[in-house]
Amino acid sequence: MHLFLSPHPDDAVLSCGGQIAQLTRGGEKVVIFTLMAADPPVGFKHNEFTEALYKRWGLGQDAPTVRRKEDVLAGKMLGADVKFGPYADAIHRVSDSGRSLYTSEEAIFGVVADDDPALQARRAAVIQVIMSLFSIGPKDVIHVPLAIGSHIDHQLVRDMGRAISQWRPNNQIYFYEDYPYSLQGQAAIRDAVNAMDVDLSRTLHPIDPPAIDAKIAAVGRYKSQLSSFWDSENQMAREIRAFVNQVGGESEWRLLNS
Repeated sequence: MHLFLSPHPDDAVLSCGGQIAQLTRGGEKVVIFTLMAADPPVGFKHNEFTEALYKRWGLGQDAPTVRRKEDVLAGKMLGADVKFGPYADAIHRVSDSGRSLYTSEEAIFGVVADDDPALQARRAAVIQVIMSLFSIGPKDVIHVPLAIGSHIDHQLVRDMGRAISQWRPNNQIYFYEDYPYSLQGQAAIRDAVNAMDVDLSRTLHPIDPPAIDAKIAAVGRYKSQLSSFWDSENQMAREIRAFVNQVGGESEWRLLNS
């Protein structure tokens, strides 16, 4: 089995959709576990940042529900099961006192707050629950984001991957290059690799034309998120196809002691 840990609905598909399509076509079981897709906490008060995002997404006040539905549809198109974790998106997370933790673009690409409740995702007890939940055996492969661009939620899931490697050293662990943040170039990718401070080896997964088509179709299910990166679905398709062809596939970094 291959378990892809995705910070949000769309991250695993954007970064590894072609690989997922090829794995399931070959008979492999694939599960996408989207960790930061829960509803906002009860009593959450929107701020200017969340209001602007909701307006752009066009989802009304029930954005998390719609985004989860988009994720399930995309997963089905790739032949993958999609499950959801207990944490809200960074834009919805609050401190114990109810203070919103990340209220700007700069904040969500900054430093993880000391009182962020999602920090618990790195704890051994949480990791053991997840490993049990998906019946992860020693031959199963785990994929986590490299955190190119340093989005708060990508950092947290990356660190969760590192923690998994400590508690489950027999499992192969790959850190995928987060698309479209990987468009920032080789320097940004290298910065993300260096921030890991572990031995990693780059692996390129060649993606065949049917898998590219499947990835593009799956990304198209995230209707609310297309405006975050592209002007139209046609532009998305052209740019993803061009990027995969330029790179030669989808890139990950394998943890060498796994």
